[in-house]
Amino acid sequence: MSGTIAITGVRTFLGRRLSERLARIAGVRVIGIDRVRPHRLPATVDCQLVDLTEPAAGSILAECLHKESVETVVHLAFRQQPSADVEADHELDTIGSMHVLHGAAAAGVRRIVVESSTQCYGARADNPNFLSEDHPLRGHPQAHAIQDRIAMEALVDELRAGHPEIGLTVLRPCWRFGPEADHGMARYFARRVVPTLMGYDPLVQLVHEEDLLAVFEQAALAPHPGTFNVVAPGVVPLSVLLRSGGKRLLPVPHPFLHRLREFPSQVLSGDAPAAFYDFLRYLWVADGAKGWAEFGRPTYTTRETWASFVAARRLRSRL
Repeated sequence: MSGTIAITGVRTFLGRRLSERLARIAGVRVIGIDRVRPHRLPATVDCQLVDLTEPAAGSILAECLHKESVETVVHLAFRQQPSADVEADHELDTIGSMHVLHGAAAAGVRRIVVESSTQCYGARADNPNFLSEDHPLRGHPQAHAIQDRIAMEALVDELRAGHPEIGLTVLRPCWRFGPEADHGMARYFARRVVPTLMGYDPLVQLVHEEDLLAVFEQAALAPHPGTFNVVAPGVVPLSVLLRSGGKRLLPVPHPFLHRLREFPSQVLSGDAPAAFYDFLRYLWVADGAKGWAEFGRPTYTTRETWASFVAARRLRSRL
């Protein structure tokens, strides 16, 4: 393998860890794109400082990618969880993505890999048991970060239609868990007592962080055009998952739970509580067959992914 790969969002977990993995491969040069250089980024990874929310970001990025002879762009510069600043989130997740896509096309890159989410399908009572990549992206009308990601995918479709010479890969992972998981959903499930919705016990699907990184690595190194769900084998009822991790469930009537003033609340996320709790209420399990056929079957099942997360949390609490 050889060539130059640019990764946007190297301050994110995926951006940093993917940079580390790719930088160890002989013949591969990695360039990080972010507002500031992360402290733990490998010394072998060059870093170009670009603010993707700036109006001129597209042209700045195009010049950088062309100058560095970048062949592949992996776009991971997204908010790690929604904030109350809805406009700023939109500027990065949607407008920033537009700058990345247009800049990469102008620079003549050969491949673009983009991170999306199976949450874009939406959590709905009428969802089928397994959502394929062809299922419409219905999202959640009150979840602005998910709606921004759907708008980003629409931009990818436009670029795909206008630039068939570019290999475009969209990866839709479900909730990422594992020993290093420290995002909002991980912190919610890490509680000793976890509020759930009375009368609802949806199937839960996870993906292990190492399996997710392996898929992104493959997509960065070789052509894998198309859209793929990235999920672990197996699904587990929410109640079974939490109890297996030693959690106590606090079933609450959903009208009351939607009024709670703690994370993820409207104060912190900018969204109505339903934007979060509906994903603990309704089914939104994705079909992993297409992704497994393309990238190989994941090492960890949903149960094993959860077990690795719980074990790591317990170990850290004892140190």
